[in-house]
Amino acid sequence: MDKLKCFVYLHLILLTLLISVNTYAVTIHVPKDELTIQSGIDAAVDGDTVLVAKGVYKGLGNVNLDFKGKKILVKSESGPNGTIITGSRTPYTRGFNFINKETVDSVLDGFTIRNGSFPNGGGIYILNSSPTIRNCVIEMNRAVDEGRFTGQGGGIYVKNSNTRIIKCTIRNNHAESTYGGGIFFEGDREDVVFFPDRIYQPSIDKSIIEGNTGSGIYSREYIQTHINNSEISRNTLQGIVATSFQRSGTLISNCVIAQNTGGGVECGEFSILEIQDSIIQQNTGVIGGGIFGGPTAEIVATNCIIAQNIAQRWGGGIGIKSKLGGSTFNNCTVTRNVSEERGGGVYVFSEGASFVMSKSIVWGNSSNGTHDEVFVSGPSITIMNSDIKDGLEGIGKEPDGVQFVFEENIDSDPLFVNPDRSDYRLGVNSPAVGMGANEISQNPLNVSYKGKMTLKWGDLKR
Repeated sequence: MDKLKCFVYLHLILLTLLISVNTYAVTIHVPKDELTIQSGIDAAVDGDTVLVAKGVYKGLGNVNLDFKGKKILVKSESGPNGTIITGSRTPYTRGFNFINKETVDSVLDGFTIRNGSFPNGGGIYILNSSPTIRNCVIEMNRAVDEGRFTGQGGGIYVKNSNTRIIKCTIRNNHAESTYGGGIFFEGDREDVVFFPDRIYQPSIDKSIIEGNTGSGIYSREYIQTHINNSEISRNTLQGIVATSFQRSGTLISNCVIAQNTGGGVECGEFSILEIQDSIIQQNTGVIGGGIFGGPTAEIVATNCIIAQNIAQRWGGGIGIKSKLGGSTFNNCTVTRNVSEERGGGVYVFSEGASFVMSKSIVWGNSSNGTHDEVFVSGPSITIMNSDIKDGLEGIGKEPDGVQFVFEENIDSDPLFVNPDRSDYRLGVNSPAVGMGANEISQNPLNVSYKGKMTLKWGDLKR
């Protein structure tokens, strides 16, 4: 009986100690308790908070910071406007390194990280780790091209990771290789060979990626990147790129992708792209101003508005040049796009892949060459239950029921509510009910994109 009592008492003591450890997580104040951010991190244990006071932090102990695998919160007191970590443009200096298998419980919250300079990841570098980064501004960092596989991820470089980026602004960063001026995501081909069930799923949510030199987001090789409720705009190349065997796919939902000067979205090299409930507008590219699909791309777009984009050659709204794979567009609105040569709305040149468009609207596009609305060529083209301006006459070919299927389509003005103000909802008397995009929030980040419009329709046609 005495042994049983001792066992119970011992168990209660251990339980009390365990509860005490979890209850009495401490807050370490910088610079009050520890002079530098790194010394604050070094003093912390799992569950602790490193709280950083307002100020500008630079130099030894405040740059090239390392969580060292700890499950801690590093947070600013006054948010990113008041708490700035600067690399001072010093070579091989960045804000943070996550290289010790950090998890989503390793949280960075509320900093501006600027003026970093590194071969990969000018602001933040993440390798084999999966931290949570939230409420941060990553700006004016540079990824320096020093040769093979460098110059990637001007703002953030991410490899083999389930990183979460939440409510961040990544702007005005520079990738000298052009790969990921804002963010560069990458999986590891060898890792997948040895661990075929391992699929990394990094995510971006409620964030702004804008004004970066290079592509806004570049994602490649054996990962599944999720981009949600975000704005990707005014980057000097593509807004978003999914390429190089990204077979698990890039998933885009509830996003605005606008005013990028290398095209809105690009999918290539045996990769998969899914786009849902998004607005792709006012982008400029060579082929496919809004969306470009390369020779081996697979694209599925559902409930999207593709409007006011420009292609310097073919496919103002959508440009597909494919040999394998395939593209499907359901309930999409393709309007007021312009191409210089052919296919103002849609251009498809397929040597072996399929193209399917259903319940969509292609209306009011323009080409300075031929086929204002739609140009299609290939062995498997299907357009059905859609509103296509100029119909078969505009396409210039007859359906044969095998290579070219054109069924249950109409050619009637869809009666958009106010297209001059980018309102492409259908009026109450529209003949295109059930076609095109359903109502999409123009403004997933409470930013009115109408206020940012820089081009008028008349200017596009000229």
